Amino acid sequence: MMRRLVLLTNQYPYAHGDHVFVGGEIAALAARFDEIEVFNYTPGASAPMVDLPPNVVYGGNLYGSARSAKVRACLTPSLLARSIGIVRREFRSGRLAGHVGRFLSAVAVGMSLACDPRLRRSLSKPNAETSAYAFWGMGAGLLVPWLPRDVKNVSLRLHRYDLYEEESGYLPFRPSMFARSDRILAISESARGYLMEKYPGERLEGKIFTSRLGTAKPLEADRPLVDGSGRTIVSCSNLIAVKRVERILESLEELQLDSPLTWIHFGGGVLEDALRKRAALVDRPGLSIEIRGATPHPEIMEYYRTHRITAFVNVSASEGLPVSIMEAISYGIPVVATDVGGTAEIVGRDLKTGELIPASFTREDLNCALAKVMAAAPQSYDPRAVWARDYDGSANAEIAAALIAGG
Repeated sequence: MMRRLVLLTNQYPYAHGDHVFVGGEIAALAARFDEIEVFNYTPGASAPMVDLPPNVVYGGNLYGSARSAKVRACLTPSLLARSIGIVRREFRSGRLAGHVGRFLSAVAVGMSLACDPRLRRSLSKPNAETSAYAFWGMGAGLLVPWLPRDVKNVSLRLHRYDLYEEESGYLPFRPSMFARSDRILAISESARGYLMEKYPGERLEGKIFTSRLGTAKPLEADRPLVDGSGRTIVSCSNLIAVKRVERILESLEELQLDSPLTWIHFGGGVLEDALRKRAALVDRPGLSIEIRGATPHPEIMEYYRTHRITAFVNVSASEGLPVSIMEAISYGIPVVATDVGGTAEIVGRDLKTGELIPASFTREDLNCALAKVMAAAPQSYDPRAVWARDYDGSANAEIAAALIAGG
């Protein structure tokens, strides 16, 4: 019998958003299943698509179901009965109070997804054993509680915005979603611990697995690294409030410099103009600032490969387990980062990957950590070793694919 997987994503296989994350697993998944059909859930027009393995097909974008589809979903007896059970479970858990509006909106999404004819055909393909894998716990992942009962193998991956309610606010029908999942892949030990503590009555012990993401093996430099004039530190993230990138600039203005220092930031976003204006006001001898904005991923990796970088900096207020840090340590770059989410599992002096600073850090905290990294003797840090042990994307993808295939 054919083994199939229905893969639910945010943007993949569109060539933006989560394609970097999903793309790291797709080859390993394709080796475990005879056929994979991918459905994404993203607003906006269709976008260029990445190349897919031969046995992976694109089923379509599930976003924006017509009103008529939502009405049909609400009138489908089996889905309606399932929804009543979900309401009861949510009510009994004490999670529904104060969140009825958001809950009902999510129910409408989940039910309408369950009625999408493309998805229904894929989930009920004859002469096939079909599994489902939701790469996120929101978006298309809201379908999970309504998956047909004959889908016997259901996997759910959780990251940050679809996990931490203290950050995202109420997340709909988690108990029902977890009950329908055969396994839950948490991207860090911190995420696994959070789930166990947050949902003690959901019997999650045997179904939660720490399944870290990872990054591709870095290419070796084919010539001596470019040193530039002085030291270089880099950061890489969207320019949005939670990333707090402007605080790097504020700290660097006060950092004691014994040689020229260049700070390069890769990534754009809604705060890019404000950061550029703020950077233009800096008049500090010895400090150079380059706001590169949105930069193609291969160009960033090529810069890491060919330049000598003193430190990578991440001062986010919230993280899951940052892929940007995995990429930095794969190139042997020490990291200074805030102790949020699972970051302590990848950054720290004991790990020899860099320096961890408090989530509510001061300028002095950041500058002290940077000074330690810049003054460190050769071999004080060995970031590449931790990457090879825990964050090799190929190895981690194989482990995840085995779990998802029911191995």
